[in-house]
Amino acid sequence: MKALHTSDWHLGRTLQRRSRDEEFDAVLAEITAIAESVQPDLIVHSGDLFDTYRPAHKDILRAMRCLDGLARIAPTVVLGGNHDSPELFDLLGYVCTLRPDADQARLRFMHSRGDTDPGTVLDFDSRDGSERIRLAALPYVHPNRYLHLFPGFGTTEGAYAAGLRELQAGLLTRLREGYDPDRDVLLFTAHQYVASAVPGQSERMWEVREPYATDADALPQVAYCALGHIHKPQPVGSGRLLARYAGSPLQMDFGESEETKSVTVVDASPGRRTLITPHTLHSGRRLARFHGTLEELEADADQYRGAYLKAVIRSDEPLPQLGDKVAELVPEAVLVAVEEDCAATRASILTGADAAKDGQLDVTAVFSAYLSETGTPGQSVDEVLTAFADLLNAPDAALPPSPAEQLLTEVLATPWTSAACGGTETAS
Repeated sequence: MKALHTSDWHLGRTLQRRSRDEEFDAVLAEITAIAESVQPDLIVHSGDLFDTYRPAHKDILRAMRCLDGLARIAPTVVLGGNHDSPELFDLLGYVCTLRPDADQARLRFMHSRGDTDPGTVLDFDSRDGSERIRLAALPYVHPNRYLHLFPGFGTTEGAYAAGLRELQAGLLTRLREGYDPDRDVLLFTAHQYVASAVPGQSERMWEVREPYATDADALPQVAYCALGHIHKPQPVGSGRLLARYAGSPLQMDFGESEETKSVTVVDASPGRRTLITPHTLHSGRRLARFHGTLEELEADADQYRGAYLKAVIRSDEPLPQLGDKVAELVPEAVLVAVEEDCAATRASILTGADAAKDGQLDVTAVFSAYLSETGTPGQSVDEVLTAFADLLNAPDAALPPSPAEQLLTEVLATPWTSAACGGTETAS
C-alpha cells in the first residue's frame, strides 16, 4: 500500500502583507500532480489546512477544489490543526455528504473540540483489495481544553504530554482490535509537537515549547506516523520509529529560507519494512536573507533572482535612499524588507563595566549626551533633563487601592454572620 502525506498548508498566509495566492495555487497543483503520478491508496493531511480560524472565502474554495481533486485520486483524510476551526470542519464535512457520487466518504475532516475523546480509527482498502489500511487519527488537542479529557492530570508541567500519551495508548489499543498481521497496515496521524523536532520558526512559538512537548517514545509503534504542526520537513524519534513531519509546502518565514519543502510518499506492506520517500516541491518562491555591503549585494545579485529578499546593508556611515539603491541592485528580487546596519549609528548597550570605570555611572550625564548627539535643541534638553531628574529622585509611591480591594477590605473588617442579618448564629 502507498500513502501520500502532506501537511500545514496554511492557506491564507501572507508575507509582510504580500499575497501568496499564486504560489499556493502552483504548489497545490504540484501536490495533485505528485498524487496522480504515485497513485496512493490513501492521502493524509496532518493539520493546519488554513492559517486562521476564519479563512477568507477564496481560501476555503481553494482548499475544497484541491481536496476534491485529491479525493478523486484516493480517499483523503484532513486532520484538524491548531489553526483550524472545528466548526468550519463540521461545515466542510457536511458539504462532502452532499456530493452526488456514491462514495461520499472519500474526503473526511477530523477535528476535536477538546471536551470529547478526539481519537478516531478509520479503515480503508487498498486499490487491489489485498490490504487494509487502519488509520488512527488524533487531531490537535488544545492545552486549554484537555482538562475536560483528563481532569485527574492537573495543570503541572508535563500534564499535557501525559494526557496525550494516554490518548495515544488508547488509540493504539483500538487500532489493534481485530488486527490481521497478514493483511493490515497500521498508520497513525496527529497534529502535535514532539520534543525532538526542530521548529521552522514560523510556528506559534508558545505552542512549540517544552510544556507542550510529547515524547517520541510515546508515539504508537506502527508502520508510519504522519505528523503535522512543525513546518520543517524532518523525521523524528529513533530509527526504529518511522515518524515524520511532512512540513509546510511553502517557506512561510525567513527562518525557513534554507529549507527544502516536500510531501512524503509511504510504501508499506504487512511484514515488510516501510519505505519513506520525500518528493521535493518546487513551486513556491524562495525566501532569501542577505547581510553585507552594497558592493557584496551587487556581486551576488543573480542568486536572488525571483526570490523574496530581506536585506540588511552594512555600512560605515548612513546611506541616503537605501531602499532605492538596494532595489536597483536586485531588480529581479521581491524586496520584503531593507534594514541598515550602520557603524556610525549602531547603539551599544551599557553594562556594569561602563559603571566600573569611575566607580559610578552618571545616568543623567549619559542621557544628556544622548540628547545632544540626536540634535535636541538646548532649551528642550534642559526641560527634558529636569523632568528626567525628577523621575529619578521621586520616591516610589504605593498605588492607591483599587475599588475591588477597598470592598474586600471592608468585608473583611465586618464579617457576615446570620445574627447580623436578623438570624440565629449556629456554631459548627
